[in-house]
Formats: sequence, structure tokens, C-alpha cells
Amino acid sequence: MITVSAQMVQNLAQRLASDIAAGRWPPGSALPSTRMLAAELGCAPGTVARAYGELQRAGLITGRDRARARVEAGSPPRARWWLAGGRQLRLAGSDDPALDALVRAAGEAVEVIAGPRGSVHGLEAMARGQADACVLHLLHAESSRYNDPYVRRLLPGEPIVLVHLWRREVGLVVARGNPLGLGGVADLAGRRVAWRARGSGSRLLLERLLAQAGAEALPETGEPADSHLAVAAAVAAGAADAGLAVRAMAEACDLDFIPITVEPFELAIREDAIDGAAGLLAQLHHSAFAERMAGLGGYDLTDTGTQRRAT
Repeated sequence: MITVSAQMVQNLAQRLASDIAAGRWPPGSALPSTRMLAAELGCAPGTVARAYGELQRAGLITGRDRARARVEAGSPPRARWWLAGGRQLRLAGSDDPALDALVRAAGEAVEVIAGPRGSVHGLEAMARGQADACVLHLLHAESSRYNDPYVRRLLPGEPIVLVHLWRREVGLVVARGNPLGLGGVADLAGRRVAWRARGSGSRLLLERLLAQAGAEALPETGEPADSHLAVAAAVAAGAADAGLAVRAMAEACDLDFIPITVEPFELAIREDAIDGAAGLLAQLHHSAFAERMAGLGGYDLTDTGTQRRAT
């Protein structure tokens, strides 16, 4: 049974969260001291302190000893998510080392759906109702547009929001020193390639690039890889001559990298569920996450967090 004092703490935390959600306490602003707010509301300072603790555990505010609590970056949408009960976002789709870091930072706000990784698989999981959102990077050959044509094809008629997460550098991962002298996709003909699974954006991109170059590299003579890390690991172990992956994995595995393209990496989510992604998206604006991205290499956070409707 909730005691009166616990109910007071909960009510105050919800009131403050509503103010944050509405922008009355914008990100970076300092909240009143516990004694000041207690005097204003006519309650005990301990009640305010406990309410602040609830908001801090929810990731809405930050505070240090003897310093006033401040509203965290990205808190308005996260406050709406918390007020709605903090339901976990069921996430599917593509593989990306930076995404893994983002999901870890979001903690219990996100549940990654079990199953094969890949942009197409993620959209299919949304269509089946198994996922609330997916991450994708699908280049449409006919229109040369990313993501929108696939969203409209697999989720026809649904209002879908695409949230820009980042741009990432993609290229060929090869052994240190590039002993085979590979210069690009055309040089993969007859080579042992680390292949991502069907349904992944990287697999579709590599197949398209090979076709454009008039080169043939057979998946059955290559090495299967279920992630960017697995691609780099296959090259590092000598099981493959090259593979398509993000620059971050080449640097992490001490391999050489031949740049091919820079692609947008986006989150697709139903318009009426966008607040459910706040627990994940709030992490995009934290300085600690930006520092982590800079350490990975090959990522551009310009326009991170911008949203548009899939057309």
C-alpha cells in the first residue's frame, strides 16, 4: 500500500516531469533547491529530495552534491515517455556498433528483438507487429533514395516517422597493409568476401556495387558474417580477403579501410509511438555519447535527432 508520503513524492515527481515535458523547465535549466521548492509548496524538504531522486533515476535531471539539480539534455520527450509508464521500445533492424552503444546507454528503455539483424528484417518485424521501431540504411536503386521507398513498400499507408541518427562511413575492410592491393569493389572478383546475411542493408549495397562494377564474387565461396564486427573478424583471421563494413570496425580490429560511401542511418517508428522512443533518443544529446561516437571513428552527428515523415 502506498503511504501518504510516498504518494506525495510520486505526485510531485509527476508534476515536475509534466513541467519538463511542456518545456517550462528547458534542458540545462537549474531546478530550485530542495528547501526553496519545499517552502514554496508547503511540504518537507525530504519530499522534494525524494521526488528529485525519482526524476534522476528516470534520466530527466542530473545533480551533484551541494549543486542544484539541472534538467538533462533531451528530457522533454523522455519526460513524456516516463509519464506514459516508461514502456520498453521493441527495436529491430540493422547492425551498427554505434547503435549498440546507444542501446546500452538507454538501458531498460529499449528491448532489442531477438532474430536476424538487418534493415529489411526490421521493417518486416514492424509489419508483423513484433517491433515498435527499426533502424535501417536501405538504398533504393531506382530512385537513389535511402529508406523511404522501402518503408512505403513494406508499411504501406502507415504514418511513419524517420529519425536521423547519424551518417556513417562504409567501405571495404582489408588486411593491414592491403597485401592484395585491392582498390575498390571491382577488385573483389574471384576474392573471398565476408558476406552479410540476406535482408541486411550492407548485403544489398554490396550486391548493387558489384553489379555496377561488372564484378562477380560468389557468396558460397566467401565467409558468412552476421555483423560488421564479424566481417572485420573474418578478415583479421584470414578467412576472408575483404568485406563491406563501417570504418569503426576496421579501426577497432587494426585493419585497413577503403572508403566507398557515406550513408544515413535512421530510425523508423510509427508516428503515434514516437514518444515511446524518447528513452532511446534522449541519449543522442548526451555529451558522453558524442564522445563515445568520436572514439569509434567514421561517424557524423550533424543533423542527429532531426525527424521527417516517410514519403
